[in-house]
Amino acid sequence: MLNISPFSFGLVIQQVFDNGSIYNPEVLDITEETLHSRFLEGVRNVASVCLQIGYPTVASVPHSIINGYKRVLALSVETDYTFPLAEKVKAFLADPSAFVAAAPAAAAPAAAPAATTAAPAKVEAKEESEESDEDMGF
Repeated sequence: MLNISPFSFGLVIQQVFDNGSIYNPEVLDITEETLHSRFLEGVRNVASVCLQIGYPTVASVPHSIINGYKRVLALSVETDYTFPLAEKVKAFLADPSAFVAAAPAAAAPAAAPAATTAAPAKVEAKEESEESDEDMGF
């Protein structure tokens, strides 16, 4: 060779030409996660269009079934008609406080700090409103 070592050589892709279209080389750096997210985005779009126009497809049928169940459940709640799965919902609507005990114990301590931070925010809002009232007197 030229008695120069070490050296490297290779191709640096400037543009990609495919079926009459020219792309940047960044399109070649596609991960499996990117493909998966783009595919799911397309499935969501197909499902939403099919739900809107009422055309059943594999992507939209599960949503159609759930929406139908919600409608039947709403009718059951509003009328005297009942079925076994609607009983739990009717019981919850009749007495929501009975289901508070069913909540996990870890949720209660997490809610406590949120309540303490909400109280000072209300105090600050009250102080701001008093200040704005004072400015109205010129």
